[in-house]
Amino acid sequence: MKKIITFILTLTAFYGQSQHRMVTLDQVIEEALQNNGSIKASQYQVESRKQLQKASFDLPKVDVSLMYGEYNSYSSDNNITVIQSIPFSAFGSQGALNRALTTSATLHKSVSENEIIFQVKQIYALLAFAKARRLLLLREDSLYEGFLKAASLRYRTGETYLLEQSTAQSQRTEITIQLQQNQAEIFKLQSQLKTLIHAQDLPDISSSELTPMRLDELDTTSYRENPSLAYARQQVEVAHREKKFQGAKAAPDLQVGFFSQTLTGALNVETGRLATSHDRFTGFMVGISIPLWYAPHDARVRSAEFNKRASESNLNYYQQSLQNELQQASQQLNAHRDNLEYYEQTSLPNAEFILKQAQVSFQQGEIANTEYLLGIRNALGIKENYLKTLNDYNQSIIYIQYLTGKK
Repeated sequence: MKKIITFILTLTAFYGQSQHRMVTLDQVIEEALQNNGSIKASQYQVESRKQLQKASFDLPKVDVSLMYGEYNSYSSDNNITVIQSIPFSAFGSQGALNRALTTSATLHKSVSENEIIFQVKQIYALLAFAKARRLLLLREDSLYEGFLKAASLRYRTGETYLLEQSTAQSQRTEITIQLQQNQAEIFKLQSQLKTLIHAQDLPDISSSELTPMRLDELDTTSYRENPSLAYARQQVEVAHREKKFQGAKAAPDLQVGFFSQTLTGALNVETGRLATSHDRFTGFMVGISIPLWYAPHDARVRSAEFNKRASESNLNYYQQSLQNELQQASQQLNAHRDNLEYYEQTSLPNAEFILKQAQVSFQQGEIANTEYLLGIRNALGIKENYLKTLNDYNQSIIYIQYLTGKK
């Protein structure tokens, strides 16, 4: 036992360079949503789209031109012309597309949050399983330690052969190896949690965290609340608005403008006065800009229509996939629940009874070492299978929560 304690302390010194911090599942989820890099990136995308909404009424640059010279008479005149083009897409279609893209970015952030929560719950549950299994391995090591001492004593007194002592020693060595692997697994899971929550210290949980999770009553249509499905549905809206926008870009653009110029030497027929360079003549102009080559515009509209159909097809496929996955996950959960109930009601009490009786009978010399080893192996195997079943049960609930978008 001293060697195992020394080994565990060595691993702790090797792996645990940073100080451990005890956390709960709710704390880890909250920190992940606040600090995770992918969540921050999604939030930046939302803010970027919100800023682009301010550019919905986007006008081209104003054309300002100056004409100077003898274009009217022998005197030098000047003409200042200002023209503003107004794309037809500025009248609503650009704004609708930007709003749809902002909503899409917001839903994508929800998708990222659902993914991160799913990962956090998975790793947290696996860490709880690894810690619970560590306690079981330590108990198993203690049992084999007692068996090894008894076998060594019997061998020294000549009551048994070297085979019994060697068997006990090999069992003890196997548990030591499993403890090494278990400690490495715990450190790996802690490191993954640390990365997800972007923490400075290594998070840790209590060894008693492995308990059956609870799930609200499952509705067969609850998959509709999945953020990824809402995002796919919004992509159809984005494609629809994109088609409208491309159609508006193909429409004629409006043009408005005005001019101010001199007409030196021009005669005012009413007064007989000649215009000088200080007199200015002004007016306005309106017009439209018509595309002479419509094929590129038509191609972009057709491309947008195919994108819209692709988004609709993807939505239908994803909705059907989610529905099927939820049905399969529900059936898997029921199977794990039945197994868990069997272990809790029958197998676990039997395993504990076998352990106690095997120890008492071995100490009193009523059973041989082979019967004792067989008894504790079966009992501890049942306990480990129970932990695996409990972990599978919790993982099934976590997956269902992910499919239904439940936090």
